[in-house]
Amino acid sequence: MGYFRELFFGEAERPEPAAAPVSPATGEEPQIVHVQGFSNPAAKLAGYGALMSVDYAACEQTKARSMSSLPVDVIRRVGDNRETVHDHPLARLFNGMANDEMTGADLRNWMRLRCDTFGNAYMRVEWWRDEIVAIWPILGGVRQRFDMDRPEGRRTAYDVVGDKYTERGRYFSDEIVNVKTHITKNGTKGLSLARLACEEIGLSVDLERFYQSMLRNGNHHMGHVELPEKNIQPAAKDDLRKAIDAKAGIGSAGKTPIFAYGAKWVNDNQTMKDASVIEQQEWVLQQVCRACNVPPWKVYYNNGSTYSGSQQQNIDYVVETILPDARALEMAFAPVFAARNEFDCSLKLDVRGLMRGDDSARSAYYREMLYGGVYSRAEIRKMEDLNPIAGLEKPLFPLNYGTVEEDGSVTVYSSDTTEPADGNQAGMTD
Repeated sequence: MGYFRELFFGEAERPEPAAAPVSPATGEEPQIVHVQGFSNPAAKLAGYGALMSVDYAACEQTKARSMSSLPVDVIRRVGDNRETVHDHPLARLFNGMANDEMTGADLRNWMRLRCDTFGNAYMRVEWWRDEIVAIWPILGGVRQRFDMDRPEGRRTAYDVVGDKYTERGRYFSDEIVNVKTHITKNGTKGLSLARLACEEIGLSVDLERFYQSMLRNGNHHMGHVELPEKNIQPAAKDDLRKAIDAKAGIGSAGKTPIFAYGAKWVNDNQTMKDASVIEQQEWVLQQVCRACNVPPWKVYYNNGSTYSGSQQQNIDYVVETILPDARALEMAFAPVFAARNEFDCSLKLDVRGLMRGDDSARSAYYREMLYGGVYSRAEIRKMEDLNPIAGLEKPLFPLNYGTVEEDGSVTVYSSDTTEPADGNQAGMTD
């Protein structure tokens, strides 16, 4: 797996700047390295080398697609109530165009992959006359510094190398948003999941190359060539090698090899199953899924789950994988709200859409929440992405319900009166 280490760790993180001002960087321009056995130029790109593993790429794509599909709201707390700030610039950017080149969904896709692969994903908040106008990804190196002697709000500084979206220089916490993995040694620098799982990701790439090599070398005719005991001239051996090479590759599958000089082909009894390649591939997939915190069934590994069980698995995936990542992104923008003196506001990613079950289970849940007075009919329509209907804003309350007072008496409301009663009023039964 040395080639994988060379690929990934060759540019795992760009050199950090020593101090501001810092030297220019090359941005996201990839470096080209030679990888033995690969002819595809895309396989020679250093930096995001972990994506050469189909297992790692599948896990990251699953998480990125889930994160980018979430609606983003800005919530303001007013006493015990919460209200949605629909016209807030952060909500507008995350649900629309985050900047001139990418949507809010594109930015979150990049953020998730960058964070897991390198440990941290830095984004720059662009301000114009005290207003937030864009959010940009930082593609170059970043060094975070902390100085207790600086004024509050300026103690944390970020020295940025610079790239095509961000000029090199020093920025502060109201301009730089730092999203990190949940594994960190000092609370500010996240550890790369790709680094932690490099052995398994390397094995994944090894197995893919193994399959490729077996097809190229003729794995559909697993066996060997037996030669007669008499001496074979070098020229004859060369002809036999050419005949063996001619049967290699998928284009020659099913063709019967013909050899001269008395040589014959002997099939080997070992199969792919005997070589335990499939079991190895499954084990590597499970290890990569563990490192990325993605259940294997989300990357189409069939573990025999039923339809009803998959509904609960989907909820578990949201709770255990997506919700912590969403919360990390929400908390990362707290300094930005503080810079706008919006200490009562916070970012909120709505994960309820991912937790929807089947129609029957969902309708039963809404019914319970509606009759219990938790949701109004208008709120349920909003969660189902339906247009509002006037008159459905007020919650429903069953008339045969009551409240227990501090003295133990029961206050029951009937359809005839709104005054408290002792439970024997008209409309009540024994």
